[in-house]
Amino acid sequence: MNINYSFERPLAPQDVRRLLKQTGWAGKRDISGIETMLENSFLTIGAWDDERLIGFARVLSDGVYRALIDDLVVDESYRGKGIGTEIMKHLLARLEQVEEIFLRTGKEMILFYERLGFTLNRGTTMDWEFKLD
Repeated sequence: MNINYSFERPLAPQDVRRLLKQTGWAGKRDISGIETMLENSFLTIGAWDDERLIGFARVLSDGVYRALIDDLVVDESYRGKGIGTEIMKHLLARLEQVEEIFLRTGKEMILFYERLGFTLNRGTTMDWEFKLD
């Protein structure tokens, strides 16, 4: 398996959508929203097996003080082969000048991120959801 990782290679929204549909947290995102997401992300990375996009992640950041790594996803048929780890290593190397790098994850992925050097913080995460009356 010869996987290529790139920050520069263009990401087709339909390829990103195919990956996101394999998740429980982003499976309902539409092409229009994904296009906007890709355009407005500080940094994106893709992992390819030849011409097939098999992994993706993005970063929201000011490039100096804060960076949020978001939407890390690997194609179901490629999971468990170290692709997510490689994506994260590439991102962390690219973001080495940023003061604080953080992410949000489900409990089932805590060990994965701890192996990469992330630690659970003592802060509180709060959510706000827009609701129509």
